[in-house]
Amino acid sequence: MKPVIENAARDARLAFKLLARDRAFSAAAVVTFALCVGANAAIFGVVSAVLVKPLPFHEPDALVTMYNSYPNAGVARAGNGATDYDDRMREVPALASLAMWQESGVTISESGAAERIPGMRITPSLFPTLGVSPQRGRAFTVEEAQPGAPRVAVISHGLWQERFALADDVLGRTIRVNGNDHEIVGIMPRDFRFATHEARIWLPIVISPDMLEVQRRHSNQFQMLGRLAPGSSLAQLRTQLDELSRRNDERYPQFRELLAQAGYRAVASGYRDDLTREVRGTLLLLQAGVLVVLLIGCVNIANLVLVRAMGRARELATRAALGAGWRRLASQLVTESVVLALAGGALGLGLAWGALRAFAVLGLDRLPRGVEARLDPVVVGGALGVTLLAGVLFGLVPTLRLRRHDLASVFREEGRAATASRAALTARGALVVTQVGLACTLLIGAGLTIASFLRVRAVDPGFTRDGVLTAAIVPPFARYPNDTVRMQYFDRVLDGVRAIPGVAAVGLTSSIPFGDFNNSSVVTPEGHLRQPGESAIAPSIISVTPGYFDAMRIAVVAGRDFDERDFDGATPVTIIDESLARRYWPAGDALGRRIFIGVYEIDLPPEAMPMLTIVGIAREVRTAGLVGQQPPGQLYLPYRQSVAGQSHVVVRTGVEPVTLVASMRSRVAEADPEVPMFDVLTMDERVAASLLTERARSVLLVGFAGIALLLAAVGLYGMLAYSVAQRRAEIGIRMALGSSAGGVFMLVLRQGLTLVAIGVAAGLATSAAGTRLIVGMLHGVGALDPVVFTLVVVLLGSVAVVACLVPAWRATRVSPAAVLKEA
Repeated sequence: MKPVIENAARDARLAFKLLARDRAFSAAAVVTFALCVGANAAIFGVVSAVLVKPLPFHEPDALVTMYNSYPNAGVARAGNGATDYDDRMREVPALASLAMWQESGVTISESGAAERIPGMRITPSLFPTLGVSPQRGRAFTVEEAQPGAPRVAVISHGLWQERFALADDVLGRTIRVNGNDHEIVGIMPRDFRFATHEARIWLPIVISPDMLEVQRRHSNQFQMLGRLAPGSSLAQLRTQLDELSRRNDERYPQFRELLAQAGYRAVASGYRDDLTREVRGTLLLLQAGVLVVLLIGCVNIANLVLVRAMGRARELATRAALGAGWRRLASQLVTESVVLALAGGALGLGLAWGALRAFAVLGLDRLPRGVEARLDPVVVGGALGVTLLAGVLFGLVPTLRLRRHDLASVFREEGRAATASRAALTARGALVVTQVGLACTLLIGAGLTIASFLRVRAVDPGFTRDGVLTAAIVPPFARYPNDTVRMQYFDRVLDGVRAIPGVAAVGLTSSIPFGDFNNSSVVTPEGHLRQPGESAIAPSIISVTPGYFDAMRIAVVAGRDFDERDFDGATPVTIIDESLARRYWPAGDALGRRIFIGVYEIDLPPEAMPMLTIVGIAREVRTAGLVGQQPPGQLYLPYRQSVAGQSHVVVRTGVEPVTLVASMRSRVAEADPEVPMFDVLTMDERVAASLLTERARSVLLVGFAGIALLLAAVGLYGMLAYSVAQRRAEIGIRMALGSSAGGVFMLVLRQGLTLVAIGVAAGLATSAAGTRLIVGMLHGVGALDPVVFTLVVVLLGSVAVVACLVPAWRATRVSPAAVLKEA
């Protein structure tokens, strides 16, 4: 054992000495290793946190999520109702437990100071379903979720620390939530997180008897989480949910036709898969991108190692002549390679550490579990494992060449001019072709992604987002228990904000575009009889005040805006968007017609319906993002006739919107100091946040493609430079026989561009097949977009020409006389 350690130490010392002497090679190899390892470790850190790590709950693979789907009505994913909870608890044996939850911001206030914090309403079964318990105290009891029960709360560790300074006697204290005192009964562990919402306080969902009435079926307010019973599978759960739906069709025949036309079904999926459904494709694409970068880097290093080994042929031959066997030489070469790899790997982990922090700028920390992305032992171990494996393999490449060749022949060839080995040049040429092909493929993927992103950014949302500031206010029902006092409060807010210098228009809306809240409901135009198989649709139902359309610059293309005529008690009116008008009144005669929020067959007999008269038609607005599925229209109600529980103030200004924030806070506080203003964002910021995934994907892929292009250019340059050095004698003879400098220049340039052309052709062929895998992530761009393909070819060709210029120029500097003298 001791001789082995001594040999390893000696090899390491010699490796450091030799690598320090060959600084150019060492620096190139270390930097290449660092870029490849750093990029892969950073992305794998995110992928591991979001897709690989087990969820921090008891037996997480048994957790399932359920929701109601009405695709034909334009609502592919709705929530669940209290009736669903009741049905599934009693009639779905595949579920061992079932829970509901609802993301719900709350206002906490002490001594007149109010703060809005993220919260969650849950059934008492949620924590047991997850298999977690409070760090201190207890969870909710079933009795505490009954109407009239004492108000209780469970708080997060962070809220305990910030509000109560980790006081030991916090249990039993009260905290004022939404204007009511709640007793604190539990504190959750420091690292507890559930869903995408980092709640800081939990309140029980109180299921009142009216929530279970037949008329409230398919009133989808909640999210649902279940745990599979031992021995049950997801397939069994889906079958039982379908059977429950069929039984409910028989129990409640009034819903049967409507639900069939809407394509209704209860959907169940694994909780982890559901949590990551929107980001999985993007993360896997990014991981594939950095793996391509790693492959290109490996090819580059292999080329460097081969060139260096050929340059050290005399040194290695001398050591062989002095008695060193090929195993001894192999040990030294592998040690040198491993030293380089470890140095590059260490630097790469440093780059990955910085990249993970820089990813916050792109918003990757806002992905599900994105805040957990870090260089944990799994990520570091994987990076070091890849680094060591690469180091050993790159050390073995020249070793295998040593074993196949007679090193003594180096002395016999010494002093004779020789041209490069055709096999060696072919091998290095093949490596360059591989690099160029991989770089071409990655560049095309990045080009398609960035073209898609630019197309998405150019989509017209239906409103003018520049110069608009938005902020949410939610007056608590404890202080404002009816519509009259709530509207009086909103009037005070509007009057105060309207008086701020620089405000051009101001309004309120119950649902802000690109926000987190959307209220939708089925609508029925007066006299409309659905055709066989025609589904009712559920557009967004939005309450707005006069001034909202002006503030958002949403054009009212026909009819009028809401005004003082539309007060509580006046004729109920509505403004619909162009899509609803086209759907139900294609002849353009929607104004003056009436529409009902509900369904004839279910809600009320036709003669008793509170019909809404259409007084205006507004431009269609994208509310759920610039791309993707949108609600099937918008139906606007005047605020005074439909006062909402929560509101966004929308302000248009001619100055920089953020300069109004302080003034707005002051005016909102004047209206009521216990109602905080929160969710303060410009409309530009809201739209930008909706493009988080597309932006991150584009920026990172372009970065990876840039690294790949650089490595490919360096590989091409290195190969041509070595070729010129090896062909020095041939070039000198050509020039002695009359070849011009221009001819030699073109000879070398043609050699490099031929390799690039072959690599580009291979890359284009690979891309033509591979880009079809990402077509679902592209918007407004085809998988074979000719503009992107052409630009990539031009870019690669331009970079290739630049990489070839220096070696080609050096070839023209070869002196025929010096070459002939050496011969």
